[in-house]
Parts: sequence; C-alpha cells; structure tokens
Amino acid sequence: MKIAIIGGGLAGLTAAAYLSSHPEIEGTVFERSPQLGGRAFTYEKAGFTLNYGAHAVYGIDRHTLRHMEDELGITIPSKQVDKRKVMYAKNGRLTPAPLDFVNIMKTEVLTTMDKVRFVGEVAAIIGNLHQLKNYPTLGDYLDQSHAADDVKELWAHLVCSNFFITPEEARKVSGEVIADYYHNLFLSSRPVNYVLGSWAVITNQLKEKVENSGRWTISVKEPVETILQDGKQFLLNTKSRELLPFDAVIIALPVQQVVKLMESSPWEAAMIPYMDNTCTEVMVYDLGFSTIVARPFHYISDMDNKLFISDVSATDNTVAPENGQLLQGIAYLNDEFATEEERKQYLEKKSSQLEALFDQHYPNWRDHVAVKRVSKKAMVSSVKNIASNRLLPHQLPEVPFYFCGDGCEGKGELAERAFSSARIVAQQLLSQQNEKAKVSSI
Repeated sequence: MKIAIIGGGLAGLTAAAYLSSHPEIEGTVFERSPQLGGRAFTYEKAGFTLNYGAHAVYGIDRHTLRHMEDELGITIPSKQVDKRKVMYAKNGRLTPAPLDFVNIMKTEVLTTMDKVRFVGEVAAIIGNLHQLKNYPTLGDYLDQSHAADDVKELWAHLVCSNFFITPEEARKVSGEVIADYYHNLFLSSRPVNYVLGSWAVITNQLKEKVENSGRWTISVKEPVETILQDGKQFLLNTKSRELLPFDAVIIALPVQQVVKLMESSPWEAAMIPYMDNTCTEVMVYDLGFSTIVARPFHYISDMDNKLFISDVSATDNTVAPENGQLLQGIAYLNDEFATEEERKQYLEKKSSQLEALFDQHYPNWRDHVAVKRVSKKAMVSSVKNIASNRLLPHQLPEVPFYFCGDGCEGKGELAERAFSSARIVAQQLLSQQNEKAKVSSI
C-alpha cells in the first residue's frame, strides 16, 4: 500500500510514524513549508528556543503522548510546572491558582463556602456524575446553576485557560466536551507540564522514525494542489510534480486549508458544513532576557484582563542560555469586530496590557531584552471547539480520504487532538492492511 500524507505538522508526522512501522506500507509526507512541525515549529535565536505558541502539555500522564512513547519507541522528556508557583491575579491581588485541593483551600478567588461547593463539583466530575455534561454549553449550565458568581467566573476562567479562548467563547463550549476534558485533567497527577526542549524534541523523533524506515520520504516545500481519483487510485498534483499515484490519502491540514484543497473537486460539497468554522487565535508575546530579571512565580493568570505570562525557562531550562530567562505572554482574543481599525485598536490594547503585566512583575525588563517576538494573531487551533463549530470526522461517507489534525475529532484539546486523531487514522489503515494480508494468505 502506498499512502500520501498531506501536511507535515504534528498530525501528519504522527500518522506517518505509525504507518512507517508496517513493512508493506510506503508513502510520502508532503509539506508546503520549508520546515516540518506546522504550528509546532521551533526555532533558535540568540541562544533562546522559541515556539509559535506554548509547548505546555496538560495531564501528560493521561495524554496520547504516553501511548505514542510506548507504541513508537520515542522518548518525550517533560517537567511539571511547580503548582505552588502558579498564581491568579484578580482585582489587583495575587492568590494561588486552584490547581489541586491544596491550592483550592489556599486561593482567595473563592470564599470558604464557595471552595466547598467547587470541591464538590470537581469530585462530581471525577466521578463522571457532574450535570454539566448534560448541558448544550457551559453558558447554559451557568445560567441555570445556583452557584455563586465567583464559582461561575472560575469555571469560565478555567475553560479560557485550557481552551485558550475568551470568557464569551468559553460559555459556548459544549458541556459534554468540558466534562470529559476535566474528568481527565482532574484525575491527572501531572496537570501542567512542559516538553523539555520544545516541540522539536517530538517532531525530530517522528521525522527520524519515518525516514529510518527506508520506505517513506518527506518532501518539504511541495504543497499538494489537486487530487484526482482514478479508479481505486489517487493522483496528486504538486507544485513541482504531476499525477503521483497513491492507494490512500491522509489530509493532515487545518480545516480551512482542507476546504480550500477541496474547491472545484467532486468532494467540494461535503466540505460545506465545515466552511464557516472559526479558529482559535491568541496574541503571543515572547521575551528572552540576557539575565534572570525576576522569578516571583512560574505562571500568572490575569483574570481581569484575560491574559497570562509563563516563565517558560523556570520549568524548561533548555529554552534559554545559561543565566538567561524566557517569558511568554499570551492574551486570549475576540474575533468579531465591526471594522479593521477596531480590530487594530483592540490588538494594541492587548499588547499594552501584556506589557503592563511585565512592568508590574518584572521591573526594568526592557533593559535586559535579548530577544523579542510578538505574534498578534497566532493560530492555536484550526477549529475553536465551541458548539457552533463542527470538528471534522476522520472519514466522511462521500469523501474517499482520511482526516486528522487539531480541527478533527479526537481526544483532548489543541495539540493532543492532533496526536490522537492521527493515531486513530493510522491504526485504522494498519488494521485494514493487516486484514488484507490475512485474506491473501488464505
């Protein structure tokens, strides 16, 4: 079997790594960019390792990455963020973030009675009893809940933090999605972790596994432009080659790019339900300091302005040179504006708010900046997982391709959905190939 994988991001590389282990499967990964990794791209500047977005992993002990380590024989080193140094800022005051039962008791974002109520809700989610799962959205649940306003605000803020969206959008997330996500996260003994060495540690190992098979090739700077079906085969046209034959095609692209690829094809109509999907975008403000400016905590979440700063190098010392410090500020963004000027002013305001947070907790930081990068609209996920959007299934009845990526159905959120959906698709194809082998041997 010869397989084409369109897209060399986390999902495409994961699918290729699984499939490359089968001796009767060969294939090609097509990537339009000069480098692999997609939005998990990592690069170095002045001794700092920068990611396009956070390389944090939530609940790593219950994560798809753990299956991948065992099944693919790769190693993913990680370190947990110190929960005692994760803070919330509210109304000008700092308080411990309620990451576990100890911090819930210490935090000042809830009153004593509200802490008891929230602990009860956490326990109900762990026991898979929480009624949230029966509501269409978080907003529907909160509107009918008798909980105090502080408990409701905390729920919205937690969803903001883990789904990288604004409170308004958090209210639109499915109750079932939230209940499933937090059932998994609250059971985790390692809720927030960094992959040591950034995403490149994972993408490099996946790439090496694919290339070492001897049956797969990876072609960068070669976007696929069209796909034709010829009987049971598929013919791919790329920017530099035409009519490349394959037995199966996996499309591991952001949903917006999938829709564009399917334009003027026999499968264009099948993409209509996914055309209006919105993506998750954030502002990312990276600062690399030549020295450690201050280290009051490892993470601070500004509940009032809906942004946070991570001292990435406090957990992952591989991302900064010796005695250096790498901070990453992220602001959750709205995406509905009447005019482009209104959007521009909004982004400038968010940038100012992040800088004010830097000013407050990292005095004189401007005097020590060695690296600065601001991405005003960085895509974190190609499909914002809210009720008005639809995740793309791994297969559509009327389309002869497989789909995987962070905009597809799968376990978890953000990067985990890319890993998990790719793993599912690869396992389906491996199962098919094994069944064919059994039939042919009879």
